[in-house]
Formats: sequence, structure tokens, C-alpha cells
Amino acid sequence: MEEAVDAGTMANLIVRIGLLEENTARECVYEVGGKSASASDLVQYLQRKSMLTPLQGSKLLKGDKDGFILGGYRVLYKISSGTFGRVYRGDDPRSGQVVAIKVLRRKWTDDPQKVDQFMREGRIGLTLQHPNIVGMLAVNQDKVTGQYYIVMEFVEGGNLRDILTIRKKLEVDEALRMMEECAAGLAYAWSRGLTHRDIKASNILISTDKTTKLVDFGLAEMSIQNAGHMEIGRASDKDEDVAIDRTIDYAGLEKATNITRGDVRSDIYFLGHVLYEMVIGEPLMPVTKDRATKLQRRRYEQVESTLAMKAPEVGMHPSLQRLIARAVSFEPSSRYQTPAQFLETIRATRAELSGNAEASRRAAGALTIYIVEQHVKLQDVFRDKFKKLGFRVLISVDANQALKRYQSAPFHALLVDGGTAGRDGVEAYRKVLREAASMRLDLAGALMLNEDQAGWENEVRGLPGGSVLIRPVTMKQLAAHYREALPEIKPSDHDEGE
Repeated sequence: MEEAVDAGTMANLIVRIGLLEENTARECVYEVGGKSASASDLVQYLQRKSMLTPLQGSKLLKGDKDGFILGGYRVLYKISSGTFGRVYRGDDPRSGQVVAIKVLRRKWTDDPQKVDQFMREGRIGLTLQHPNIVGMLAVNQDKVTGQYYIVMEFVEGGNLRDILTIRKKLEVDEALRMMEECAAGLAYAWSRGLTHRDIKASNILISTDKTTKLVDFGLAEMSIQNAGHMEIGRASDKDEDVAIDRTIDYAGLEKATNITRGDVRSDIYFLGHVLYEMVIGEPLMPVTKDRATKLQRRRYEQVESTLAMKAPEVGMHPSLQRLIARAVSFEPSSRYQTPAQFLETIRATRAELSGNAEASRRAAGALTIYIVEQHVKLQDVFRDKFKKLGFRVLISVDANQALKRYQSAPFHALLVDGGTAGRDGVEAYRKVLREAASMRLDLAGALMLNEDQAGWENEVRGLPGGSVLIRPVTMKQLAAHYREALPEIKPSDHDEGE
């Protein structure tokens, strides 16, 4: 390494950059023999005292003056490196908070597509705040160096790929717990209108406290259906080649099954593959780097038969096999349709395998009833009465929204007024109760019909958890029905009114 300056000049540079306070630097110069000592001696002394990192020392001795601080965060040392960017450990000198800093490689800074993709990852990350998604703190371009960077939560631990390299496979409950947290993170992102599009073991981080977190939403797609008013910028068609370079498996799957980019069922499919590898210790599809092979249809068609043959050989529990089989179904319509649906089935399977199957049939979260009612006065009555019973009350005038809501966030009770919702209400009632049964969740359902609609009862008879009530119907009758199905409902001596 070339020694360009003496210790005094080096100390001034270190202070000017912001790596040390002036008084501290002056004391360190004294310790190495004064200002005339070599810059190398000062840097080595500071590294021994853990006041500089090897990365910082190397840059200083090379004459670098920039890139030590990005967005107010100090760059300490390199954690990992890829074709797209490098990740450094950093900290906030003001608070001591440890962070990870992802920096776009300099060779890509003049490529508008790469820059746009990198910055999209940061902007997307800033909108996602969930314990199972690595949090983003800042995204920007450094005015001095021109470097693009993302500052994110630092996860002390490792990624799942490295863990599997060492341990080969995991215990089933541990794997299901990790997958439950992955699905929870994905369900949250999906509720915000986003899919991941790069699900793989290296993009799943495990912290030292055993929390599982999804990272790298750089290729995320926005669902028009779920996006609402989010404006983060959508990757243009010209970015297709960039995306395929990183996710050829996604491109191959979606081409083979004739679905569009950004379909959340593709993320669910690859989470199923990750779960299989966690419990078996080997991938479900043959590993290949050949692009043409990855795009072949039969590569994806053979997955289900491979699972059907391999699972019994290794003694996989039938419930676990069913869970994975549905996730990796070749036909998208046969997979779990939403991350929430996948999540609830993971929870049910995990509880069943641990001997707590009864508890697993209850949907997560606060006690919630979903009501389809078009009559405004009845909406007010139901809202008031069911709140008194301890429910969180959701009301919609559109019967067609009931199934979508249940798939994204399962509720515990359903009330459909067929008298005002008509045939659409009956169909929604039937679909939601069937969906609950397929997810192995308990759902207390009630369908109210007018006298002239009584014949419709035959269409929904026998659905688990369901009950049909012909008007006139009192609130006391409704409360009794839900209390029988849901013991946690608040007790009351007077369920009143009609």
C-alpha cells in the first residue's frame, strides 16, 4: 500500500471525513509518534483500537476521500457482494444504530434500467413496515460520489441458503415456523398491492432471535387490484430482460402456466419449494444454470410427481405433503390463491403436527364478523349489536367482496342478508363457507332470507358452520347462533330486538 501522507495529514483527513472527533485524532497521532509518523502507522493503530475498520483503512491509504459516509450513515465493512450491488455493515454515528447499506455497483450507475430497478427496491421497501420484512430506512443518491444506496435494517444472523448449506435440513416444526413468518410477510406485502418475484432461500434472513424476514423486493410487481393509491413506480416492459436475468425460474413458470407477471401465486409456488428443501434437505427441482432448461415447461410439470414419489420415501407427514403439494401445483388455480390462505393452512398444519389441531381451526386475530347488508338502518343496528357481543364489525353492500376479503384476511363469522343482497348474497355465502372448509378454518355463517326466498335454502344446506334463518329474525336468534359456534362471544342476559 502506498503511503501518500504523514500521520498529521491523515488525521486531518479522517476528521474532515467525519470518522473521528478532532481531540481523539490528536491523541492517536501522539500515540504513534507525532505528526511526522507515517500515515500507515496511524491507520494500523486506529484499526487495532477498533476506531477504524479494515475497509476504511484500506480506502484511506489508497487516497479515497469519498464513500465513507452515505446519507449520514458510516460505511464500516463489506458483508456481501453480487452482480447488482454490494452490501455493507454501517452505523448511525448519532445514535449508534447498526444498519445495512446496499450500494449499486458503479458499473451500473450509467444504466437507467439498473438504476430505476435499484431505486424502486428502496421506494417499495419504505412502504413496507412488517416484522417479517427487512425494513428500509432511506434510499438516495450521494451528491458527492454519485453512488445510489439503500439503508436498511441490519439483521444479525444469516440467510436461509447459508443455514441449509451448513445444516442440510431443518426440523419440521422449525421449518413450518419459518415458513409461517415468510407467508405473513408476503401476506402483508400483498395487502399493500405487492408481490415479491424473487423468492429463494438467499432472500430469506433468519435473525439471532429466530425471526424470519423477507428481503430484496427489487423485482416486486404491483397488483392493480390491491395497489390502491400507492405510487412507487412500476417496472416498464423494457425491464423484462433485467428481471428475467435474476428470476428465470419465475419466467419459466409463468410462461408454462400462461399467467402474467406479478401473480402472487408464483410467490406461493416458490415458497412451497423453499419449504420442501427445508424439511427434505434437497431441492424439489433439479438445480441448473442453463437458461434454456429453466424455461422448459416439463421442468415445472414434473414437480408434483416428484413430490408424490419422494414424500412417502422420506416419511413426510400426509398433512405436510398436502400443504406443499397445493403450494407447488402446476395449475395456478389449484394453488393457494392468496398468501393469507397459505398462511392459515401453514398454521393449521403446524398445530396439527404438534398435537394442537383444535386451536389451529380458529382464524388469527381479533374476533371479527363480516356482514353483507344493503339496508342502511340495518347496517347501523348490526354494527351496534355485534360490537356489544365483542365483535370487530366489517360491513359491505357488495356481496362479491366477501370472498376476496376472506381470502386476504379470514374472519370468524359471516352474516349475509339475502333479502337485500339477493342471489349474489346467496352465492357469496356459499363460496365463503366452502373456502373456509378448504382452509380448514371454523367459520360461523348465517344467511337470512325473506319468506319468498325460502326455496334458496336448499342451495346452501349442509355447508359446515352455516345456518339459514327465514324472516322474521330477531337479534336474539342471531346472537344465539353465533354464541353456540363461538364460545368467546361476550355473555349477555338480554339479546334484544329484531
